[in-house]
Amino acid sequence: MEEKSLYVHVPFCRGRCDYCDFFSTDCSAGVPDDYVQALLSEAAFYVRAYRIRAFKTVYLGGGTPSLLSARQLDCLLRGLVRLCPGAPQPAEVTVEMNPETADAEKLRAARDAGATRLSLGIQSLVDDALRSVHRRCTAAQAEASLAMVRELWDGELSLDVIAGLPGQDSEGFEDSLRRICSYEPQHVSLYTLTVEDGTALARRIAEGEPWDADAADAQWLAGRSLLEAAGLAQYEVSNFACPGHESLHNTAYWMQQDYIGIGAGAVGTVYDFSGAAPGIRWTNTYDVRDYCRYWLSAASGASPRQPAPRSVEELPLATEEFEFLMMGLRTLRGVCGRVYRERFAAVEPWHGDLALRLGLHGGLWERGIARKECLCRRDEEGGPWYAATKSGILFLNSLLRYLT
Repeated sequence: MEEKSLYVHVPFCRGRCDYCDFFSTDCSAGVPDDYVQALLSEAAFYVRAYRIRAFKTVYLGGGTPSLLSARQLDCLLRGLVRLCPGAPQPAEVTVEMNPETADAEKLRAARDAGATRLSLGIQSLVDDALRSVHRRCTAAQAEASLAMVRELWDGELSLDVIAGLPGQDSEGFEDSLRRICSYEPQHVSLYTLTVEDGTALARRIAEGEPWDADAADAQWLAGRSLLEAAGLAQYEVSNFACPGHESLHNTAYWMQQDYIGIGAGAVGTVYDFSGAAPGIRWTNTYDVRDYCRYWLSAASGASPRQPAPRSVEELPLATEEFEFLMMGLRTLRGVCGRVYRERFAAVEPWHGDLALRLGLHGGLWERGIARKECLCRRDEEGGPWYAATKSGILFLNSLLRYLT
């Protein structure tokens, strides 16, 4: 019997923001109850398939999970816990919400059904910036939502912020972030705007709308300093927390732990470091109707004639090895040499030697970047550990290209 983290994808939105390249679908008529029941059916399947005795963490992400009604939130969160009778409550249950769709009833429903952590997508308190990417929220609405959360929510609070939005100069960004910090979140995810191919924002920039990537990076660096001055320490490339308030669910990803993904478009991964069999990663269908049809049929007791509507890929040990580095080096804690040796001794030509893998035996990495104090080593119990420094984490993409 095992414990695993659970990611629940709620891919419904009232409209797509111009920078977003995630899968989502229109929700003008509300989230169908059938979708909630399909989620519970799929989760029950994985509980049986992997003999899950408890969920370590649960994360409702999207999309916009706060488009679920209070009743649906209650049904979903309580239903997931009931799948593991007698199990302790998950150590962390996160629900993402957007300011314009969060309300007191939903906050109370989430809290009463076991949610311990709220992740609120603020992004900016500059109206021109919000309008520039078609966020469906004004700065006044966002601040009203923050005030409501401060009054009603007694769990953990995480806020999302984006540096480099069009319509947001450095002064406006820094003032916005100071106001956001005044609501005393225990956690902030600070992202630099990324212009993804195929998005409305990418098309606008290609057509000549001005946008400065260097200015966006400068805003992010200023934001990091502001967050640290407010008592939130960087612990991952884009994540900052007060001591002891780091995201347990996201840390499971970065530590390469198994996670079950349910919902249309969700991804799940179960690793196998023995080398005896590959790990597996699945991606569920993006077709919400097909998703619901299959999992509602399974819930009814009928035996579906077709496999689950998902694609599955095998993860050979060499792929798991690279992902161990790719995810672990995102964190300021870094990667552990002992764990690397235990998991990847069979991967040639490094055979579990993490220092060799990182090029620290006179390789290109040592000559080119480590010499600039971008990589550090710590010797502690269970170590040694290798990690990017605060300056080195800015060059993470260069490191990963070297390691590919």
